[in-house]
Amino acid sequence: MKSKKKVWVLGGGVGVFFAFALLFISLPPKGHVPILMYHFVYPDVDVKHGKGSLNIGVDEFELQMWFLKTFGYRTISLDDLYAIKTGQVEPQGREIVVTFDDGHSTYLTRALPILRRYGIKSANFLIWDHLNLGWSDFVSLQAAKDLAGDPLVILGAHTLSHRILTELEPKEMEAEIVQSKRKLEEALGKPVHYFCYPTGVFNEEVMNLVGQAGYRLAFTTSRKRLNHNPETLYSLTRIKIKPNQGLFVFWANVSGLSGYAKELSVFFSQLTGNGSSGKLNVYEPAPKTM
Repeated sequence: MKSKKKVWVLGGGVGVFFAFALLFISLPPKGHVPILMYHFVYPDVDVKHGKGSLNIGVDEFELQMWFLKTFGYRTISLDDLYAIKTGQVEPQGREIVVTFDDGHSTYLTRALPILRRYGIKSANFLIWDHLNLGWSDFVSLQAAKDLAGDPLVILGAHTLSHRILTELEPKEMEAEIVQSKRKLEEALGKPVHYFCYPTGVFNEEVMNLVGQAGYRLAFTTSRKRLNHNPETLYSLTRIKIKPNQGLFVFWANVSGLSGYAKELSVFFSQLTGNGSSGKLNVYEPAPKTM
């Protein structure tokens, strides 16, 4: 009996291994392009004992970039993403986008050397006042001008002052969206095509202004910011990379596995009426923005 039990345990272990290997090889599916969101990169010891969920350790960040490079993920630029989303080019598979918010100095001093080492493209969304007023913890205007010439970097707009757009008067809202684009373009000497909502908050009025300003794409944070509305070119969701999660969670994020799990959770919560005030809503999977 004991020998049979060992065989069953061994067989189950082998089955689990091959099932995981199959998932690892087959995910993400072609056409699924995860967009990662980072903010600040600090020494790992500071992140380990800190409380900020927007911070990530420099060694952990390098391990994640090594993972992407080693296992065949292709980091693409926002221009490439726009071409895929608008159907100008077909996805080849394993594309991924790396983004940073706020233009913090740690992007320049800690993240960028790692990104260059692995040849990984990235985008950074800049707050104009932080550049123009010379905030000490953020990249300078001159540094931004230098970054604008880096083939691995695309710079986008993150408003003038990082105020929550939906809380502003229409004229202030428009100025934050339009003037941040105009001022960055004048300073950098090149077009700024991409926008990021402060704290990920937006509404239809904000999206319309972003489109009218001439941006190609706009980014929010997590899918909950969509408020059950479909994802569009002006409401692209991103995956927040939290500190100290380990490579398995990172793989689950970049492979799309965690996204599928969330969709299943929505399905079952609606199927049972949980979390929906007793109402059973029709479940619709997240639409593609191709």
